[in-house]
Amino acid sequence: MIKIKKAVNKTEFKIIEKLAIEILHEVYDQIIPAKHTDYFLTEFQSVNAIGRQIKNENFSYFLLNFENKNVGYLGIQKLNKKLILSKLYILESFRGLKIGKTALEYVNVFAANNRIEKIELIVNQQNQNTIDIYLKKGFKIVESIVNSFPSGYFVEDYKMEKILIEE
Repeated sequence: MIKIKKAVNKTEFKIIEKLAIEILHEVYDQIIPAKHTDYFLTEFQSVNAIGRQIKNENFSYFLLNFENKNVGYLGIQKLNKKLILSKLYILESFRGLKIGKTALEYVNVFAANNRIEKIELIVNQQNQNTIDIYLKKGFKIVESIVNSFPSGYFVEDYKMEKILIEE
């Protein structure tokens, strides 16, 4: 059984931090140098960073639980009528069990309940499996962007969006 639980305290943020360390290295170290993954983890997925995002940037984080085991997490940011699907990560050994599908359905319900007009996300251009999943779920590629690290390293991403309410 898949459960989605809002993360609200440092104990839960620490669980997300630990999941992030494992998942992001397995996903991104094939694409970018590990030191850049470490930078991302420190800046955006540490306990302090998660707390700051929730307090100051209108983020919500959720633990993804499968058969009573925390196997991934979801991070969203509500910006007026737009929702940023900032993070959706699942441990490799638990992919293919409809956890991501359930998380995306949860995001869609959240969006509907909050009168969100569109959902946006950023995905690495080399992450074709994930791109295909989002395309299948109604997202469209709207822009090719370059994101750079302070070290000068950069990655090529796609901005994708799903329109929920036509303007």
